[in-house]
Amino acid sequence: MVNSSWYRMLIILFLVLFSLSPTLQANALEVVFEHNPPFQMIDGGQNGYGPVFEFANKLIKYADIQAHFNGKPWARIIRKEAFLPNKLILSMSKTPQRTPKFIWLISVYEGQQYIWKKKNAIDPHNKKLTVSLERDSHKIKSINAYFKPENVFKFLNSAQALDALMQERVQRFVGTTFAVSGKLASLGYTLADVEQMSVFDEGHLASQGLYLALTLGTDSQIIEALESALQHPEIIKARNSLFNNFLEAEKKLLAIQSR
Repeated sequence: MVNSSWYRMLIILFLVLFSLSPTLQANALEVVFEHNPPFQMIDGGQNGYGPVFEFANKLIKYADIQAHFNGKPWARIIRKEAFLPNKLILSMSKTPQRTPKFIWLISVYEGQQYIWKKKNAIDPHNKKLTVSLERDSHKIKSINAYFKPENVFKFLNSAQALDALMQERVQRFVGTTFAVSGKLASLGYTLADVEQMSVFDEGHLASQGLYLALTLGTDSQIIEALESALQHPEIIKARNSLFNNFLEAEKKLLAIQSR
């Protein structure tokens, strides 16, 4: 009888220890991302792809943790997932307001914001110009200040917002050259279909670029594993290649746009 009770106690102790193991905790990591061409995209089967998606997948493998990827609308990510632990958010703009609210792992892209219009579109006479943007965008405060809230139209994602410009439902869109090019391509257009108006100055609200960010409260084992993986030579090489490829692509696009 004593031996049987002791055996049961050992089993319970083993289960408790196993439940607290780093491996099991690492299983709780969820990678959430929106459809944001050309950085990461979601196909018709709700599967993720694209350069940032692939980099995040490689990072997780080198961190030797288990995680699942889940594409979601940006509004859901920023309003819900951002407040839950053990979430890795792809391609989030790092702003002064957001800085203390997340654990910023590494930047994947930097770019200058510009104001765009559809080429050859005629602006309305004696009317305020309207602008489209993604719901819950980090640019909402600066765009509201520049265009005024009543002239700002919000959409589910940035691709839909740019499509509103191409359909002439609005007259302006704000974005980087590289991001606009990628979204136009996903919609069946090119940079030749739009006109770059001027630099958009976000002032003190300006983004420091796109980052991979963890939510606060994420398990320390997950944080340590990802930070350690970021120091691996292969991951450093992959990140630098990702970052530089984006910069070179944007330089080429800017050169074409200035002709």
